[in-house]
Amino acid sequence: MSVRDRPVLGLAAAAAGLAGALSYTVQRLVDAAQEGPAPGALIAQEHIPYYWRCGAALLHALVVALVVGTVATPEAAQRWLARAWLVPVVALPCLVALLAVP
Repeated sequence: MSVRDRPVLGLAAAAAGLAGALSYTVQRLVDAAQEGPAPGALIAQEHIPYYWRCGAALLHALVVALVVGTVATPEAAQRWLARAWLVPVVALPCLVALLAVP
């Protein structure tokens, strides 16, 4: 069974991946824009904000997948899947933003 057999599932998976990447990127940029804690406190909490951002991005991705999978029709899903150029439009700015943030 391929994506061509289940276009709604393919569209939901693609939307979840893009939503998760976009969510994590926005959260990381917001965290970088805010003033951070003192250096000693930063060492003590090095991984905790990362896990929270990953968890929130996963939650956003699951919600988007659920909504897209529920709302989309097979015909609409095939039309949206034909627009493969949307993936680099979302993914490349996320990649550049994450590489630019220290």
